[in-house]
Amino acid sequence: MIAELFVLCFYTYLGLGLLFGAWFVFRGVDRLDPNIHGASWRTRLLLLPAAAGLWIVLLTKLVKAKRHDS
Repeated sequence: MIAELFVLCFYTYLGLGLLFGAWFVFRGVDRLDPNIHGASWRTRLLLLPAAAGLWIVLLTKLVKAKRHDS
């Protein structure tokens, strides 16, 4: 029972991370790092595993950056 809950939480985290990571790599990363503007899709694709794993940290940074810009 606990193991099933743990696996469900893991897959949920991973699924949300992949969704956020795909969006972040091609849209959101420009908001945090203007130097990546113009980078190829292959370069951006290298960021996907880290963005998927650290999606909560990156989402927090994006929210803070958006608040700071407003």
